[in-house]
Amino acid sequence: MKHILVFAIVFATLSSNATETALFTNEEDGRTTLVFENVLQGDQLLVKDAFGLVLYNEAINKSGQYNKSFDLTTLPNGNYFFELDKKSQIRIYPFNVVNTTVTFDKENLKVINKPRVKGEDNTIFIIADNTEKADYTIELFYGSTIDSFEKIYAGTFKNTATIGKKFKLLKDKQEEYLVVITTKDRTFTYSINL
Repeated sequence: MKHILVFAIVFATLSSNATETALFTNEEDGRTTLVFENVLQGDQLLVKDAFGLVLYNEAINKSGQYNKSFDLTTLPNGNYFFELDKKSQIRIYPFNVVNTTVTFDKENLKVINKPRVKGEDNTIFIIADNTEKADYTIELFYGSTIDSFEKIYAGTFKNTATIGKKFKLLKDKQEEYLVVITTKDRTFTYSINL
């Protein structure tokens, strides 16, 4: 008889009332079936090791439900995680492998809300909102040509979960701007044309 261990992980996202369901099924043959509801075309699924090395990377090619089987038992003993990189969030699902046994750590699921950047009326708005405090570095670059960008702002915000920043720009400088936000060893880059 086939023994199947199934558990579902459901949590509400911080940016909306929607829920994301992840279903992990470990089957007797050692394969793990991963099911995500509500993925969008262009979302990225990665498997990383404890050092952040990407072991698997797939662009989701169809919106809706994602369903795929993985043989994680071939991985060396250690800690790993699935990372679902969505438009506005990164969801991290940790698991470990010990002697070909795969265990998902549902207690340590993490959601990283990506910073939101918007340009309007010669103003750039930046909002970051996460549950855990972290250091944020914001850099703003002005580009008069595609290959030439000049840093016009750099600032660091220490030990905060929320940032709201507004940059009022000169009206005669209606060109391309780059906003680079770094937090927790992740860098988010946004291009704004005003």
